[in-house]
Amino acid sequence: MRVSCPAHKFPCVYCIDFPNQKELIAFKKDIKKIREFIGLDSLGYLSLEGLYKSVGLPKEKFCVACFTGRYPVKFDQGVNKNILEK
Repeated sequence: MRVSCPAHKFPCVYCIDFPNQKELIAFKKDIKKIREFIGLDSLGYLSLEGLYKSVGLPKEKFCVACFTGRYPVKFDQGVNKNILEK
């Protein structure tokens, strides 16, 4: 199996419906463990540099926080996507 982006290890705090970090398999497991968990013969993710190269735009144009954990702006970690839901 080949995945056309890097592994998602961190939640998106910018209103994209991602699981929290505890629910993201790539946060908890390396590629070998994920491959074994899913039952695959092989597993590969596109690298971050490969992602930039494939799009052909400067990397400064992208938010890659869900891959790197480096968010472009500070945010309150106590606020999450469910804040307005009861």
